[in-house]
Formats: sequence, C-alpha cells, structure tokens
Amino acid sequence: MADKLNFTVLGSGNGGRAFCSSIAHKNFPVIMYEPLEETKDFLKLQDEKEIFLQGDIEIGGKLQDITMDMEKAVKNANVIIVAVPSFAHRPIFNKLIPELKDGQHVILVPGNYGGFLLKKMMSDMGISRDIIISELSSLPYACRINSYNTVMIYKKKFQMKLASSPANKNSEIVDIMNEVFNGYVKFIPGKNLLEMDLDNVNQALHPLPVLLNYGTIENHPETFRHYMDGVTPLISKKMEQLDQERLNIGKAFSLNLMPTLDQLKMYYGSNNSESFYEYVNSDESPYKDIVGHDVMGRYLTEDIPFLHVPACELATVLDLKITITNLCVQLASELHNTDYISKGYTLDKLGIANKQPEEIMQLIS
Repeated sequence: MADKLNFTVLGSGNGGRAFCSSIAHKNFPVIMYEPLEETKDFLKLQDEKEIFLQGDIEIGGKLQDITMDMEKAVKNANVIIVAVPSFAHRPIFNKLIPELKDGQHVILVPGNYGGFLLKKMMSDMGISRDIIISELSSLPYACRINSYNTVMIYKKKFQMKLASSPANKNSEIVDIMNEVFNGYVKFIPGKNLLEMDLDNVNQALHPLPVLLNYGTIENHPETFRHYMDGVTPLISKKMEQLDQERLNIGKAFSLNLMPTLDQLKMYYGSNNSESFYEYVNSDESPYKDIVGHDVMGRYLTEDIPFLHVPACELATVLDLKITITNLCVQLASELHNTDYISKGYTLDKLGIANKQPEEIMQLIS
C-alpha cells in the first residue's frame, strides 16, 4: 500500500528531521518543509538532502526535496505529517489549508487539539476538503538534533496510539504508518482525536518539575536535568495527582485514557515502577541525559497554553474540579507575566465553545 504513496513532513525540528530520515530510509519519497527561515543549515540540507539518526536507531535516508514552498511541498503528497510545536499550528495551517486536496491524510504530531483547530480554520476560510485528520499524542522518539543533518534518538517508543477523524478511516492510516515504520514503532488504533489530545504525557511530565524547581533551573539552565533532578518523590506525587485530573476529564467523556505511568511503560519498556520518580530513575527511562530546558522553555510556554488551558476549560464544561492543573496555569502566568488562558487554546479558538460533551464528540466522529 504505502509504496505507492508520497510523504511530506511539515517542520524541520527534532521530530520533523527524525520523521524524514525514518521515511526516506525505507525508500519512500519524502519532502521536508522548512517553515521558518533560510539558514545555513537549511541550505546545506537542501543541497545534500540526507538526514541521519544516531543512538537507539542508526540509519540514514535521502530525501526527495527540502523546500520552503508549501505548494511544492504538499502538491503530490498523500500523507502530510505536521511535526511542529503547538504555537506553530495556526501559521502552518494558514499556508496548508488552501493547498489541501481531497483524499489526503494529515497527521498532527503531537495533536495537542490541533485537529479541532484545523477543522475550525477550514470552516472559517470556507474551504471544504475530504481529508482525514489524524493525531499522535507525542513523537515516536525521544530525540534531539545533534547537527544540521543528524538527530540523536535517545530511545524509540515501542508502540503508540493513533486516532483519526473520520474515525472509520483510522485503520487505513494505522496500516500505512505500520508499513512505513515497521521495525521502529508499532501504531495501534485510538478511539478519537480527543483521546489523543488528553493522552499527551507532557501534561503530567513537563510543567510541575519546572514550576517547583524554578529557582534552581534559573540558576543552572544548561545543566539542570528535568527528570533526574526535577522529579523528586514529593513532586512525583503531585504529578500523579495532576495526572488523575486528566484521567477524570477523559472519564467524563467516556474515554478510556491511559495513566501516564502506564503509557511510559508501553512506550519505553515495562518494569515494576509504581511512581514517576521510580520510572525516570529506572533502566527503561529514556530521559537521563536530557538537559538544557530553562524557565522560559517549551515545557511551560507550549504545554501550559496548549495542554493545560484546554483541559481547564473542558473541566469547567464538565463541572470538574482540577486543582493542580489550574494551579499550573495560574503560577506559570504569574511567573511569565503572561495571560496563558487568553494566549492558549480556549474552547472558542478550537470551535467548541458552548457545546455539550456529546456535541464535541460528534464533531470528531
């Protein structure tokens, strides 16, 4: 099936480059779209068109093209993977939507409510296309760019959920992705896009260790290890409390969300750990060498507005109390002098304000 398909990856960051290398290594045509600027690294990549993975995956692949032209990037694409941070969704979608064609698959990695936003923006722009929108809740790898043409894979995930809208098209893209990524990661069907949005482990793993170690990180941003230094036994307990709030939202939507600890074991390997603290210090953890996230990094600036804010708004609709999640939003807003509620993905921005839970679910069915 997939050997007849063309792929495009929108995004040139850690995940975007890793996706391109993985796809190209299997000899599938893939184009990488650079959304930002024509840097020296971009020009070297554009000339060489080859990206390598090191670490848990040791491969390399030759790309079909690298471009800053959206029309050229997606014109012949059957599968479009959007691998950008949440704050880049809107500008990417503004350029992508006019170029979309019936039958294309658009996969958002991570989803972070981007499926709702894409649907709303298409409606607002008066553009209707028979496309399949899919989401992963996170990248298939824990990875970082080493150099312009090399990405370090700290650890690949063993398996992940993937869900789509329309839901009855999900098996089609699951089969495609399993064929392309055979040997790297196994994709299993999720229920719907909201399940992917709420099942992002970053909601539990990222903000609290930053907020509760703020001074130490501010003094030592280059050496602070988010997981090894930031996740203590007591902080781990608060992270688990926050995770339970997320699970309660899912339950109210009749979604069988996975506890974050269970997801980590599914992703990276099971063991007897009973807490986040135990897992990040275990042999299965991929996080031991990850350093360099400062107090203004994406663990707050992305995850608070694009994961915590919509969770808080959904909880309000459901009349659920989520104390720790709200506290993260309030504290980050005060520390950064930023109104993350208005900056983030409110239900109005996602096109689901004033909708009942069953109406929200119907929108992505």
